[in-house]
Order: sequence, then structure tokens, then C-alpha cells
Amino acid sequence: MAAASSTSTKQSLLSLPISPLAPTYHLRPDPLFPTPKSLLALSSYDAPPDLGAKGPVALKEGDPVPPSMLRRSRQIRGGGAFTYTSPLPLEFPYDIREPADTERTNTATPTTIETQLASFEVSPQRPVWDAALPESARPSRPTAFSSARRDLPSFPRGELLSVSHALRDAWLPQLDVGTDAKGDKVREQFVDVVSGRVVLAREPVEDGGVGEGQEGKGFAPWSLCYAGHQFGSFAGQLGDGRAISILSTPPTEEVAAKTGHRAIELQLKGAGRTPYSRFADGLAVLRSSVREYLGAEAAAALGVPTSRALALVHIPSVHVRRESLEEAAIVTRVAGSWIRIGNFEQQAYRGEYDSLALLERHVARDVFALDKPSDEGGAGRRSLMRAVVEEVARRNALTVASWQATGFMHGVMNTDNIAVNGGTIDYGPYAWMDIFDPSHICNHSDDMGRYSFKNQPSMMLFAVDKLGQAVAELIGHEVELAEQQGEGEGAGWVSAPDGWAGEGEGSEEMKRWRERGMSEVAKIKERFVGIFRAEYERLMSRRLGFTTSQTGDFDLFSRFLDLMALHELDFTNTHRLLAQFTSTSHPSFPTFLDTLLAGASSSSAPTAKEDWTSFLSTYEERLALEPSDTSSTRRSRIEGANARFTLRQWVLEETIAKLSSPETRATEGKDQLERVLYMATHPFEAYGEAEVGVADEGETCTTRDEQEKRRLCAVGPSTMLGFQYGSRSE
Repeated sequence: MAAASSTSTKQSLLSLPISPLAPTYHLRPDPLFPTPKSLLALSSYDAPPDLGAKGPVALKEGDPVPPSMLRRSRQIRGGGAFTYTSPLPLEFPYDIREPADTERTNTATPTTIETQLASFEVSPQRPVWDAALPESARPSRPTAFSSARRDLPSFPRGELLSVSHALRDAWLPQLDVGTDAKGDKVREQFVDVVSGRVVLAREPVEDGGVGEGQEGKGFAPWSLCYAGHQFGSFAGQLGDGRAISILSTPPTEEVAAKTGHRAIELQLKGAGRTPYSRFADGLAVLRSSVREYLGAEAAAALGVPTSRALALVHIPSVHVRRESLEEAAIVTRVAGSWIRIGNFEQQAYRGEYDSLALLERHVARDVFALDKPSDEGGAGRRSLMRAVVEEVARRNALTVASWQATGFMHGVMNTDNIAVNGGTIDYGPYAWMDIFDPSHICNHSDDMGRYSFKNQPSMMLFAVDKLGQAVAELIGHEVELAEQQGEGEGAGWVSAPDGWAGEGEGSEEMKRWRERGMSEVAKIKERFVGIFRAEYERLMSRRLGFTTSQTGDFDLFSRFLDLMALHELDFTNTHRLLAQFTSTSHPSFPTFLDTLLAGASSSSAPTAKEDWTSFLSTYEERLALEPSDTSSTRRSRIEGANARFTLRQWVLEETIAKLSSPETRATEGKDQLERVLYMATHPFEAYGEAEVGVADEGETCTTRDEQEKRRLCAVGPSTMLGFQYGSRSE
């Protein structure tokens, strides 16, 4: 697929083109909502006056689908990999009552419920046109819709708290988000879309005509259906319970070349119930939304493969029940793909191998662009599914290596939270390491420490293994097909034929294919370990200022971390301070050592100086092996690989507190949010950093902004060190 042409002309969300690689064009939909048209038809649902009078409604083929089915938690069958879903950020349970019911007796009839729900669904009769375009330049059909109910003043309105221009510039340079100027229509429409009030959609093109290709089929938002292993146990169907993808658009040529993304997919997190919400409300609170917004952007700036965040919207009129009553918010998340390992597990769990094969081809061709096999492993035919698992393993080995090297802790590495493209997703109880403790658990709900910092590589390997188990029969079948076809056919991928449904559970063929598939998965897991270690060593070499690889480097990294843990030193500051190390024989060395150990635990004090002097002597010898190195070039190199600013838990909590208070939100809250966002996306700047041995009276920070940035680089209060965030309270 050709990337979008690079141009200086910007377009609003309503005018961005639809990518033909969107998963909705390649995977099987929820049978209840098979097309975008079926979603748009909900607004015209005409509920019979006696609906439900004779008991629960049982749909027959051809019956119109009641709007409640869009929000009702249910199991998806028929190979459904996603459900077309419109955002609806309303408090749940919904306040639906009979017109005369002023006492809230909750006695609304099924007819009233369906009629009122239908009034919220977006309607083809309420098109929304791009405000940036004059009427003469409008496209032939609308690109967004609303409804009479959504247009009322009583419908919740979002307040834009922040836009990440770092993300926009890096991944969506063609996007116009408007300005803060009062009355800017582009900004107003942008907020309406990312707050879930206006819905991006296309009606299908009837009888040919304009919109040829995939887009002619129409377009509508969707939520993915997936399963997953949660804390080691298979949980069955999960799915996007509060995430709705609203757009898949082609990247520009430069972005495609830089990121490898074949499409850019925007998703709203916290935009209301979907069929996968189970007992939850589909909403997100301001607290968790701030964490995700800042966390994703901070990880990207550190070089961690990750999803990104475009916008943070607050909806103060929507209240969300958690431990207490909180206010709602929505994060606009962005990724090349939101497909997870759990998507494969879901299809395997249902035994729907034909749908599993569709997912295989979508990921291989539309996400990974696996056009043809490499020469590695010899010429001939190769299993496409094996290649997909191998690529998922490779990408995620690189990702978890970056986590370990930067001190990032995900906190909830369930297989439904592991993206096939290797991007870090679902920022819940995450944290960056402060006082180094390899056993640290950042998730308050992780009682057994399954996802502790030191366990992350093995937990990522566990996820790869579960992917392999889900698709083992498919791999084995394809490997056998490849062998049967032989090398005479030339190199190429072999995939299961269209409609392949396996040979029946427990059959001899399935057992043989599974055994063969798992033997291939074992080889992939071995490669995972090698890729992880090589990438981890590369990243740690950069952090310690090495440009070459030498025997004994890994042992040196390990010794460095062991000493950091033994003496309870800060992960970020210790790495950063290495830039100012010169020599153990330099007159400034005692001062350097005192600075390094300023935060050491009192129990380690007797041996701390001796331990670190010994290590730094070895480190000095290793630095001497670097070719044509000077202290200034080395310092610049180390500071360029080790952040000055880390998005610490205390910074997050303080920012959340200022944004949560109506008294400080519009002033201190927004100011701090933008300041922290800037620092998170520019973590290597000095921010008033002190020089070892130089008296510092604060003269380097003359403005309030500079002083605040310096303050935000501090370790923070001791009560926040090792802070754990609860993943069940978002």
C-alpha cells in the first residue's frame, strides 16, 4: 500500500483519508453488526410498543438489532474479530426512565429503553461536515455524524486539557488540530471527535460510483474482540471494554519510512461501553487518563517502542464510580496497530481456524508487510504463521530489552496487553524505577510479584509461548504444506487455504500439527532470548558510554546494577551522573563519590565508597578501550543516552492532584501538565543540572519555569519511593 503523499497542506480529522489496511476491511465482524451501515441504522430503530412483553427478546434472522445490543456484554461468535461501535461517553447505568417517571423508579419498559438508546446513536440524517472546508469543497458524502440527542446542550461536552504536538509532528504531520483561539472551528470539531460526541464514519457506496476499493464498503469505529491470559490464567473473551478505534489513516511517506507503520490508528480510551465491557462502565477517570497520556509520550522520548497519545480530554459532567466518585476523561491513543496476542488466543479458543487464518494474513501483510521470505533458513516455501510468531517475538524481545535498560515497569503484562507489533500498550499501573530494586512490583494488585521488574523478560517470553500455543496447529499444517510443495515452487509464504477449519478437535492430524507447530515455537523462543540479550547489551552499552563491544561488558553492567541495588541508589540519577565521571585519580573524584552516594542507604555506608571505587576503577579501564575518546565527547554521549528527567510517580500524583481540583485545574494544573509533557518529551535536557564540585545556589534557574523544571527532576518525597498504583481502580 502506498503511503499518503507528503504535503504541507494539513487536514482535520474529518478529512483524513481512510487506510485500506484498517482491520475492519480484513477481519470478520461481529455477526450482529456486520457492516458500518448496520451501526448507522441503529438511530432509526423503531421499537414495537409491546417489545419484551412476552419475555426476553429473541432475535430471528432478518430482525432489526435493538440498540441495546451494542452496549450489552455478550460473547461474540461466528468468527467475529471486532464490533462496529460508536463512542458514547455517558454515565452507566444509563439514566433511562419513562417520561412521567420523576422519582427514578427504574421501571422503563424495553420499548422506552431501546427508543432512548436509538436517539443517542449517530444518524445519517445528522451529517457533520469539515468546518475547514467551504461548502463548495465538501466531499461527495459526509465523513462524520452526530444525532439530535448528541447535539443537545445536555450531552456531555469535553474540555481539551492538552494536545501532544510531539506525537502530531512525529506521526501525524498532516493533521490539523486547530488552535487555542476562541471560535476556532477546526479545534472545536477536533474536541467533539476526540471526546466522542461526533463520530467519524462513511456510509457505503451503493451500486459502485465514487469511493472504489475498501472505502467504498463504508467505515465506522470499532472495538476489538480478544481473549488473554491474566496473571497466568486464561480468562476467555475480554476485548476492548473501554477502547474504541475511531480512525485508521495512511501515514505520510516520511512517517512510514521512519516508523515502519503501514497505517496510523487512532483510538479513544474511556469513550463508553462496548460489548466487551462486561460489568464495567467503559469509562476512564481523569487520574488514569493523565497517567496514560504522559506515560506513552515519555516512553517514546526514551526510545521505547510504544503506542503514543495525541490528546487528553476532560469530561467533568460525567461522573465515574471507582473507590470514590471521580470525573471522566478520554485519551486519544495512537498506534500502528492495536492487535494483541490475545486476538489470536480468542480465535483459537473458539476453534475458529478460518478466522484465525484471516488474522494471520492481516498481521503478516497489513501490519508487518511480510512480502516474501528472507534467505535466512534456506530457499523454499515457509509457513506464514510461523513467520508472524517469529516477528512478534523479535519485536517484543526488543521492547522488553528497552524496558529493562530504561527502568520501565509495565505492571500488568497479561497477553491481552502485549501488542503484536511490539509497541508498549495499556499504560495502567506502570512506573519508572526510582531507588533501584530489581524485585520491585509497581502494580498494587500484583500480590505475587508476577510482573516485577526482574520478571519482565520471562513474562514476555511467556506471552510469546501462549501465542505459539494458540496457533500451533496452523503452523504445523503450513509447515507440512510447505514441505509437500517443496523448493521447486520457488521461495514464498504458505498459508492455510481459505476456509480451512482444521480437522476436528483431537483428531490425529490436529495432534500431529500441534506437535510440529510447538517444535517450531521452541526454536522461536530460543531466538527470543538471544535477541533480548543482544539488544539489552547494546542499550546498556550506550548508557555507560561505550561505542564498542568488549568481552566482560555484560558482567560490568550486572555489577553496576548490583551495586545500585545494594546501596539503594536512584536509577536515573546514577546513570546520568556517570557522564561527569573523569578518573579515580582525579582531584575531583572524592567529591564525585560523595555526590554519587548522597542518597545511599545508611546500612550500606561502611562499604559503599570501597565498593564504588573498585567498580569505577574497572569502568575507567573499560572506557580507556574506546577509540579516539575525550572526556567531553564521552560526557555528551552519556548525557544523550541517560535522561535527566524521569516521569516519577510523585510527579504524576502531583500533576493529577492539581488537575483534579477545580480551584487549580485551569491555572496550576494545566501549567504543570504542559510543563511535565514538555519534559517527558525532552527528557535529556539539563534542566538546571548541578555540576559536581561546583557550588550551586540556584543561579542557573532564574525564571519560575526553570525552577519548576529543576524541582520536577528531583527524587521527590521519600513516601513516594516505590509507590504502587492499583490497576483495578482506573
